[in-house]
Amino acid sequence: MFLWRLSVLAALAAIACNEAAVISPAVRASLVWGSASAGDRLLLRSYAYKQAIAGTVQSEDFVYRGNATTNVTAVYATEIGATQYASAWLVSGGPGHRNATLRVQSSAGYGYYYLIDMWGRTY
Repeated sequence: MFLWRLSVLAALAAIACNEAAVISPAVRASLVWGSASAGDRLLLRSYAYKQAIAGTVQSEDFVYRGNATTNVTAVYATEIGATQYASAWLVSGGPGHRNATLRVQSSAGYGYYYLIDMWGRTY
């Protein structure tokens, strides 16, 4: 009887340790390039949303084409809701450039839902 109780306690301790190792929702595929500060303006805000389609990888590009007096200072891609294992990255431009192209891509069989913000400053 003692051995059985000890094994039950060991199993409960293992479950408790395993639950502590679960990644919190704050750690997700959201990415930040650069930083927005006082004096910056929101150049582009867009929502990227695609529903899951079995066996397919979906992607979408978000392009900001600036002018001669605007510099991009920050690009934010914030994943919304439960993670769907998507990724976002800069294809071209970005902080320090006059333009930025961001690509969002799903994992095979998943979708994505991102909030895209591009901040910049005129000079």
